Amino acid sequence: MSHKKGFTLIELLISVTLLSLVLMALYKSAEILRSSNIHLFEYLQTSTKTLKGSRTLFMDILKADYNITINTEEKFHRLTLENTRNSLYGAAQAKVVWLVYKERNTLLRVEGGKYDLPLRNEQNVHIDVIAKDVELFKIYKSKKKTKILVIIKLKGQTPQLFMSQNLQMPPPKSKEQNRTTPPKQNVK
Repeated sequence: MSHKKGFTLIELLISVTLLSLVLMALYKSAEILRSSNIHLFEYLQTSTKTLKGSRTLFMDILKADYNITINTEEKFHRLTLENTRNSLYGAAQAKVVWLVYKERNTLLRVEGGKYDLPLRNEQNVHIDVIAKDVELFKIYKSKKKTKILVIIKLKGQTPQLFMSQNLQMPPPKSKEQNRTTPPKQNVK
């Protein structure tokens, strides 16, 4: 008597049903992963633009000397770094101003040699658009002037905050500069 080994029809139907359930679960997982990746990619694209600007601002402050001025203008602040070694255009030393332009609340970085705002035609500067639709651009200096806190918020994004510490201090005044009376001279 020969006994043929094989699958019954019921065993085949059960295995096909189980296989289709597993494939449906895998397809759904792949779809969730794909939509998550698309969302993450869009978020990274928008945040990277601001992140580059924040990094540049951080490096400008970090490589600046002690001549840092913060002006409060209506809703936004203006940061003036009289002398920074962080030049995007190859200068050894540069004056950099960060400000928010009124048209579409555009955050600008102005770099050049010696210049004054508003700019005149003969002044040679580079102006970079960092971000548009700025809702908040605030800069605060600590009382000891060794730290700077920066807050940047763009429309529809979470605020970015960072702090620069151990800023360069002005050189100490010599003892002779601190005197209020002239030094006594020996007369013989």
